[in-house]
This record gives sequence, C-alpha cells and structure tokens, in this order.
Amino acid sequence: MRKLLLYFFLLILFFGGLLFGHAAIGEKGRIFIAMGEWRIQMTVVSAVISLLIGSIVVVILWWATKRIFRMIAGSRDWFGVLSIRKQNKAFFNAINACAIGDYENAQKYISKTFPGEFDGANYMLAADIDRRVNNGNNIENLLGIAETFPESEASAKTQHAAWLIQQHQFRQAELVLESIGAKAQQQAVVVRLWLATLAALGKWALVKEKLRTHKKVLGDDYVQWAQQVVQGEFAEIASKQGANALKDKWASLPRAAKRDIANQIVYVQLLIDQGLSQDAEPILVELAKKTRNPSFHGLFKQLKHPSPHQAMRLIESWIKVDMDNAQLYSVLAHLAYNSGDIELAEKAVRKALELASNPEDGRLLARLLEKQNAFEKANNVYKGLLAS
Repeated sequence: MRKLLLYFFLLILFFGGLLFGHAAIGEKGRIFIAMGEWRIQMTVVSAVISLLIGSIVVVILWWATKRIFRMIAGSRDWFGVLSIRKQNKAFFNAINACAIGDYENAQKYISKTFPGEFDGANYMLAADIDRRVNNGNNIENLLGIAETFPESEASAKTQHAAWLIQQHQFRQAELVLESIGAKAQQQAVVVRLWLATLAALGKWALVKEKLRTHKKVLGDDYVQWAQQVVQGEFAEIASKQGANALKDKWASLPRAAKRDIANQIVYVQLLIDQGLSQDAEPILVELAKKTRNPSFHGLFKQLKHPSPHQAMRLIESWIKVDMDNAQLYSVLAHLAYNSGDIELAEKAVRKALELASNPEDGRLLARLLEKQNAFEKANNVYKGLLAS
C-alpha cells in the first residue's frame, strides 16, 4: 500500500512537471536562504534539482542504514546475512539427508536451523527426524514449539495427535484434536485421526456422527469405517449386556448390514466367544450356504458342542463337490474332534495332510495320537513340525 501511494505521488509530480515545467524554465525567480552569516542564493530550477538529488541521497542512506541494522541485529555472531544463509543451507541439507534415509546427519543439520525464520517447518521436520532417530524422545517438545507458529499450528497439532495415537495415548490425542482449528477439522487426515481415537475409546456414537458429517471426505474409507462401527457396537453389547442383547442388535440391523460378510463373521464369533456354540451353528450354516466363503472356515473349526450335525453335513456336501480341497478336510477334522468323534477326526486330518502340509492339522493329528496313547508317533509328528 505504501509503495502504491509513493508511485501515485511520483506520477503526480511527473505530470505536474509536464504541464508546468516549461513555464518554470523561463522564470528568473531566485531563492535566498540565510542562516546566521551563511547565505545561499540559487534559481528555482537549481533549487528543484538540488532537492531531487538530496531526496535520492536520503533514500539511499535510509535503505543502507536499515540494511546494516538488520545484518547486526539479526545474528548471534554479528553477521546476520551469513547466519541466515547458513540456516537456509542447513535446512535444505536436512531435507536432502532425510530423502536418502540419513537421519543422523539430518538431525545434525536441522539443529543448526533453530530458531530460524521457517514458520515452524524446521521444528516439524526435527520432530519427524527425532521419531526416527530417538524414538520420539523429544518429539512432543519440538511439536509444541511448532504449534506456536500460526503457519504450522494445524499441521503440528495433526502430527502431534498422530504420534499420541501411535503411543496409545488416546485421551491426550482427543484433547489435541479438539484444539485444531475449524478449517483443518474438515481435512481427511484429521477426520481419520478422530475416527481412530474415538474408536479406541469406544465412543461409537461419536464415530457415527463423524461418519455422517464427513462421508464425502472419507471416500472409499467410509464403508470400512461403517463396518467397524457395527463390529465395535457388537463387541460392546456382547461384553456388557450378553448374548440376548447381541441377538436383538443383529435382528435390528438393516438388510444391507446383515449381508456384509465382515459383520456376519463378527456376529458369529461373538456368539462363540459367549459360549453359545450351539446357537452359533445354525446361524453360521445358514450364512455359509448363501456365500461359500473360506473366511467362514475358522468359525466352523471353533464350534465345540456334541453332534454339530448341520455343520458337518454342510462341510461333507462341499467335499463331495471339491474332493481335493485340503481346507475342507481340515474343517471337518476339527469339527469332529471338538464334538468327540475321534475316528472321523483322524481320517479327515490325515486326508488333509495328504493333500497339503499344515502345522495346525499336524498338531491336531498329534493330539489325536496322544488320545490313543501312541505317544511315540505323536512325538514324531511334533518333531516333523519343528523340522519344517
């Protein structure tokens, strides 16, 4: 703004000279200056030229004075320009060292930039280097300094929150996230940090609210987080209210949520964890009939109650269609073992091992041999597992 006013003033002088300069040239006017015994006499034209030259000299002297003052005042070693150049060079050297993974030298370089005029960027880089070299021993102090700069405040707080989440300090991370400005709160990286923090704290209602307000920002991650909310709510209900409340929650879900295989797996797993293997069996069988997905195999292996006929019939029907599938024989073997049918379990597990080597099936065969008091054979199976 000041430069604009100066240019405007000079423009007025220029046009004034064009309009009235010719009249002044022909005038014989004189200027007399008397200061004590000192007398100065000059024409109007020479006076104007003298004032112009004097103004230029004053401007040059003023610029030189400010420059010298900045050079002296801006440096700890009385060489301001040299110090600033050294800091700038150290900052870029630190960046280059980070690019090639030389973090120890990067730390040496970045320490030469303090305090420096980098708007907090040097402290943020130093924090990242400290995380890699010193396991973050000084990271919170460095980020705390970076947060004092308006230009880097939001970025530093975001990095600080991410660090606290990595350290499982979720309540502290929540406080830091709350202090971030409204504009930065809309950024996808901040929203994801919020979701991770709230999920870790079990605040599923707040997670739902964040998902509703930031669906567009999250993009493809929205579906994944929506599934995690359902799973988190399931786990919370199962641990606090029990299996009946869990069943009621599943019944109240919309059809789309029930069709999601991740939700199905979590639901059945929680029923099994609640000791409701018999209740879980028909649900698992019904779900597996609709979608023959290998993800269900682990759930079938965990069923543990007498006579799981529905599950065994389903697995046997799959085996008839795919007789060389080692995984199916493995599932059948574990189902039979858990239900007490040792003979069927041994036949199935031997067939599974014949088709494909699997440590889990090897351990099951060893347990079956121990039940038959064939300890030497069981020991040989264990040795074979160790050797492989």
